[in-house]
Amino acid sequence: MPGYRQVNEDVIRALRPPGVLYKLAMALLALGMAGLLIAWIYQIRTGMGVAGISHPVGWALYIGSFVFWIGIAHSGTLISAILYLVRSKWRTAISRSAEAMTIIAIMTAGMFPLIHLGRFWVFYYIIPYPSQRQIWPNFQSPLVFDICAIFTYFTVSLIFFYVGLVPDIAAARDHLYHAGNRGFRDKLYRVLALGWHGRSEQWRHHGRAYLFFAALATPLVVSVHSVVSWDFATGILPGWHSTLFPPYFVAGAIHSGLAMVLTLLIPLRKLLHLEDLIQPKHFQDVALLMIVTTLIIGYSYATELFMAWYSGNLFEMQFAWWRLTGSWRLFYPLIVICNVLLPLLFVFRRVRRSMVLLFVISLFVNIGMWSERLWLVASATAHDFLPHNWGWYLPTAVELTILNGSIALFFFGFLVLAKFFPAAPMSDIKTDTEQEQEKKRYSPRPYVKLAELPTGVVGVFAKATDFLDAVDKVHDHALYGMETYAPLRVDELEPLLGRGKSPVRYWTLIGALCGLAGGFALAIGSALVDNLIVGGKHPVSIIPYCVIGFEGTILLGALGNFIGMLVYARLPRWKTPAGYDWRFSRDRFGLFIAAPAGQFEGLHQVLESTHPEEIYNVQ
Repeated sequence: MPGYRQVNEDVIRALRPPGVLYKLAMALLALGMAGLLIAWIYQIRTGMGVAGISHPVGWALYIGSFVFWIGIAHSGTLISAILYLVRSKWRTAISRSAEAMTIIAIMTAGMFPLIHLGRFWVFYYIIPYPSQRQIWPNFQSPLVFDICAIFTYFTVSLIFFYVGLVPDIAAARDHLYHAGNRGFRDKLYRVLALGWHGRSEQWRHHGRAYLFFAALATPLVVSVHSVVSWDFATGILPGWHSTLFPPYFVAGAIHSGLAMVLTLLIPLRKLLHLEDLIQPKHFQDVALLMIVTTLIIGYSYATELFMAWYSGNLFEMQFAWWRLTGSWRLFYPLIVICNVLLPLLFVFRRVRRSMVLLFVISLFVNIGMWSERLWLVASATAHDFLPHNWGWYLPTAVELTILNGSIALFFFGFLVLAKFFPAAPMSDIKTDTEQEQEKKRYSPRPYVKLAELPTGVVGVFAKATDFLDAVDKVHDHALYGMETYAPLRVDELEPLLGRGKSPVRYWTLIGALCGLAGGFALAIGSALVDNLIVGGKHPVSIIPYCVIGFEGTILLGALGNFIGMLVYARLPRWKTPAGYDWRFSRDRFGLFIAAPAGQFEGLHQVLESTHPEEIYNVQ
């Protein structure tokens, strides 16, 4: 693993102005996006008939693509949140790109329900707000669950992505300032960094908040695609009505998302010259994880056919047989080959070590998972209970143009984020590198509040161990307090400074409780407006409302967590603190001891015994 400075240089080098190849790719993607816009406008002006959607197939390519893109978004949360909680270090180098992929994929997915709606400007009907029309959404419907779950997932993923990005934006800000670059990016990074300078209190609350974000996002990633599956599982159509769908959809989502990680990052590491940070072993670990999801997908395919036979249900049996031998018969072998047989080749080490094979197989998995979503959505409506309702569906040029534009939009957004923001988490990579070294135990020290003195002495250290030794030795001499600056999170620093656990957890708890109460209150209040009985259920049905309560819990818990971090870390804070040096965000550790000028000489003697690289006064 490269050193701190090399990590900075590798990541920030990728932020340089783009070359001809990048601009050409963006121009081609922009053409695809323009085609999407033109096709969408044409569909709005002409009507949904140009989309090929008719009786009996009312859900087809648009909804299938929606489910596919939501699935793509799941790998980012899996890699960033779930693997973070289990302390899997291989996730670090690829987590930033996976998180960016999540944000863009959710935005791409959210576009398809609007396209499918036709008159997309009436989407606000589903928003629960008091109006003279007295039209309130039905919170017992999985379609409303979808809106709440996806909005929550997007909000939490965006905040999670931004919180992890803040220390790296600060490092990019300091690099540009030192290099004399005063352009647009310098101003953008200054705003987005929120005045981050790597102070001890900032790292303390940031680390705790990031952990809580991971804890909140972990159940969310499971719930979102489970909720999406209920759009189908709560229906009575053969091929949809199955309790297998929630775990099947979640596994499929992670499967397709991991494949997209390989599809994006294998060429990206070459284009941005990140070979030292994103190494082949990271892709091998992704492939190993895909073996697990492949087995789950294969088991689900087999179980679906077995249950259709074992149930003894005439409609289920004839539908399963029709899928295998009827007009959709080409899809089943395609999805089995692409989603099960090809990724099972990852059990062979030679396949996992080949970048070409990893990339090619990931492309086939993406094709197979999209085909599976279309097959799943459209085939059930094309062949329901009554023969006179049976029909056929074939995508039109308008639908295919919009699909192609959505792919262009996804890659366009990803390339923008990869070029404007650090593509790898510098602070996390540095932290993992530091944790590999042997650590020393330190006794807790009492807390000494930092005095409002603009003068003091600064020690600069190259190693975290020397830095911690200096903090330990200087503590008794820091009568006016001291401040530390670090390019990464150093957990041993908290007891040395006399600091306990971050109180951010209380903000998270309060936000979660408010979200739980607010979710139930919103659902119950909406139901009591007209007291409508839907589906034979009482207007106030607590069990369906648990979904709304859960989403509210996660949403407001995450917002409370974020606000608590900002409050306790004193962000934003635009004034540069005393003793700060731009090197402290790159590869050096700084210790600022507040003191009047008369004590400088004594503090110099104490610091010199800790072997710093440099000592200078701040006056």
